[in-house]
Amino acid sequence: MSDEQDSVSDLPMGELREITLRIPGECFFCETINLPTSPPIKNESKSNASISPWDDYLEDLLNETEFSPYPADQLAWGYHLCEESKKAFLFATPLGKLRQMGWQNLELFRRVFPSFISLIGKRYDEPTAIFLQVDESLTLACFGAGSMVPEFLYSRAIESEETDGLGKAKSKLLGLVDLSKFELCPDVLVGGEVFRREDNTFEFEHQWLVGKDPALELEQDVYMDADFLWQHDLRSLDFKIAEKTRRRQERTRWKSIKLSLVFAILIVFGLIGVKIGDFQLEKINQSEQIKRTQVPLVLESQKLLEKLKQNQLGGIDPFGTIGRMATFRGGGVDNPHVWFSHAHFETRNHVKIEGEGRNVESVNNFIERLETNQVALVRRDRSGDELRDIKSGGGSTTFDVEFDMLEETKSVQPNAQAEMEDNQTFSK
Repeated sequence: MSDEQDSVSDLPMGELREITLRIPGECFFCETINLPTSPPIKNESKSNASISPWDDYLEDLLNETEFSPYPADQLAWGYHLCEESKKAFLFATPLGKLRQMGWQNLELFRRVFPSFISLIGKRYDEPTAIFLQVDESLTLACFGAGSMVPEFLYSRAIESEETDGLGKAKSKLLGLVDLSKFELCPDVLVGGEVFRREDNTFEFEHQWLVGKDPALELEQDVYMDADFLWQHDLRSLDFKIAEKTRRRQERTRWKSIKLSLVFAILIVFGLIGVKIGDFQLEKINQSEQIKRTQVPLVLESQKLLEKLKQNQLGGIDPFGTIGRMATFRGGGVDNPHVWFSHAHFETRNHVKIEGEGRNVESVNNFIERLETNQVALVRRDRSGDELRDIKSGGGSTTFDVEFDMLEETKSVQPNAQAEMEDNQTFSK
């Protein structure tokens, strides 16, 4: 027995629940049995609550005196079952023997297994005999090809006080089996720690004692499903059923708590995000308010820039502008087709002309000539409609048009410029 096993009874209960206890293999009597085609069901309600449908059958088998010297309620027992081959490997040890050796209150541990349990968690492609050492216990197991159920399994304690205690234990175990049908592994597998993983499996660490043979596989760790391992647990069926249910409920409850914590964290982050969003929105609103207060200043600045630009171009030139437009009124100097009654200048280039014409056609021709000769363009409102209003009735035609004057190009003929000055007319 190892120092760890000697002292487990002195550990606090919380620490015991984290320990996977492994009882030395030499404490057990083991048997490989053939199973019937299907397990006989005596009590359907009990079978539905069992770890496996074979529980009742194997428990009844242990209660037969021809098979076991002790009834099942006086044994710590478990089994490994292969549905494909219809074989089961059954192992048991008297509870009284365990108490004499110091193992009590087995219900306090996470799991309780024989030391050789990780050997039957792997399938061998060829008939194989292999040694497993766990602490001071040595096991020899013989497997058929493709089987996870050992045909033979024997264990002995390693006498550490003796010289070459491991070698002597190996020799005694080899004398118990016929190796003519099996290939003996050249090295001894050494069991290490046992871990329960997040994916609901148990990891059994293994390594080779020597590890120098190139034929040996490096990776020997075994992974076994936690639910499946309840079959291998040595405690009573009633305890295992109740404990399996309790642990499932604890996992469900813990998952619920974790989900609640995640949800609460998400809510907190959401509230923080809302606060940050409100703060940013408030900053944006403040910025918009500042911008709105600056709009009049911007507009005034734009007007000032426009005035400066107009001043650079010569400012508003009413006589020059009217002269340029008058050239295209049509008719003669003394008898034009269009004459002006009023002119209003918003800017240097924005001018509103009111006047009269001989008829509607004369006014439209006047406007068309201005646009064709790149003198002025009729302004449009926001909807895209031209700002022109021509009315005809009672023997007269009046018009009201807003223009955008185009800057005069250098290609204007001097004679044309002179003609415009001669034809300036401001009123009828």
